[in-house]
Amino acid sequence: MNHLNVSINIQRDSGFALKLDLLIKSGEITALYGPSGSGKSTVLNLIAGLEKPQGDIHIAVGEQIWVDESTFLDTHKRAIGYVTQRPALFPHLNVMGNLQYAKQRRHKNTDIDIAQVSNWLNIQALHEKPVANLSGGEQQRVAIARALLSSPSVMLMDEPLGSLDRNARNRILPFINQLHEKLDFPFLYVTHEIEEVAYLTDTIYLIDSGHILHSGSTFELASSLEMNKHEGNAAASILLCEPVGFDQQDNLTALQLADQQLLVRGDRSAQRNIRLRIPASEVSLTLSHSQDTSILNILAGTVSEIGIDEEANSALVKVKIGDQFLLSRITHRSLKNLALELGQSVYAQIKTVGLLSDHVDAK
Repeated sequence: MNHLNVSINIQRDSGFALKLDLLIKSGEITALYGPSGSGKSTVLNLIAGLEKPQGDIHIAVGEQIWVDESTFLDTHKRAIGYVTQRPALFPHLNVMGNLQYAKQRRHKNTDIDIAQVSNWLNIQALHEKPVANLSGGEQQRVAIARALLSSPSVMLMDEPLGSLDRNARNRILPFINQLHEKLDFPFLYVTHEIEEVAYLTDTIYLIDSGHILHSGSTFELASSLEMNKHEGNAAASILLCEPVGFDQQDNLTALQLADQQLLVRGDRSAQRNIRLRIPASEVSLTLSHSQDTSILNILAGTVSEIGIDEEANSALVKVKIGDQFLLSRITHRSLKNLALELGQSVYAQIKTVGLLSDHVDAK
């Protein structure tokens, strides 16, 4: 497998140090997530060969070394697809012209063609349009198509949806999500939007001040206190479930989570690997199972971690359910009244269950 291996240890004159090791697996989308100024874009520029600072750097794709103590491969030889906030399309060419330009200068011969990529990104109807007549979301889909047609060995995405409004962003997310299921090369995705990370990625590197604070699978980290403690009302859990039955009369699908079940609206029985996004503010905790309640989803679990937010006068409680985790935001008073402790059995009452796929529209 042609994984992307990155090891960087550099010190800038400004005092900023960047020291990290990344493994970007082929066929997966890996997120580099963190606040502005943490070094995310610098990492991408070093991988792309746009910067050549002094320091200890090793970058390789499979067996091909791009950078080490005696090697520095020029950018145009690295076979990189690079998509940023600004699509940077050629304004004097229409959409088809931009796509043809990329295909004519592709890094290697592949089976990927314009019709195929256009179908993946739903841009067939845009081929004859001037770039200036495209919306921001359309321009970004064309930019992604152009990057794919260059036949990259690695795809780098630096906040590709950062300049789009929420509706445009939600329309384009499913197209990006489908790509790594079709293409077997590494995707490195930089963003500061936790919802994009939760929807798209398989692995997360949480970075701050040039160092990796935490790394792991999206399902481990997206529901962690580390990633959610500064998210305020956006704090949420990500759960992975499988459908086990559909009740047509009540229009509810049962989803299996460990040895328990969740109910969601609509027929989801044909879907697999369903990702749920559950806001922490929509999860309350009790010490006993409530019987007289309108809440359908009540799950048994154990308290695995408690994070106190003094400024918000609240706490984030991490509840282990099987091998996954659910977050609940409760007040300081509730925390004291329940006298919660690590390892304690609790029941999580989930008021809102949101499928991540419901946040976007691929049409």
